[in-house]
Amino acid sequence: MVRRVLFFLGVLGLFPIFSSPLRAQQPKPNNPLTDTQKEGRRIFQQRCAVCHTPPTVIAKRYGPALYKEIVEDNEDTIRDTILEGREALMPGFKYGLTRPEIDSIIEYLKTVKRPSSRPNNNQPADNPEQSSGGETN
Repeated sequence: MVRRVLFFLGVLGLFPIFSSPLRAQQPKPNNPLTDTQKEGRRIFQQRCAVCHTPPTVIAKRYGPALYKEIVEDNEDTIRDTILEGREALMPGFKYGLTRPEIDSIIEYLKTVKRPSSRPNNNQPADNPEQSSGGETN
């Protein structure tokens, strides 16, 4: 019995030595989000994701996918669209979101990678025919 306890304590004593290389192999985020981007992600998930992300793997989105390549160099257009909306396509949020909140959403979207194609559909996830109004990417 004493041998088992000593063996167990010896193994526990060596655990930190062997576990540190494993922790070093854990992937670290290349670009962790800033506080502004985290706030933008939170707001996007609460206010925008219902239309701009698919609710299930095989479901269609109501609005276009939003990601880095669409947002970069189009910040003013994106900001105006969020504020004013698009007739019969998207509501405006000028009364529901502040300018800093909209800016944080835009900063977050600059970190989002282009979504991949959905497995049960031959069209890419951001295909304009599946999204609203025939926007091009």
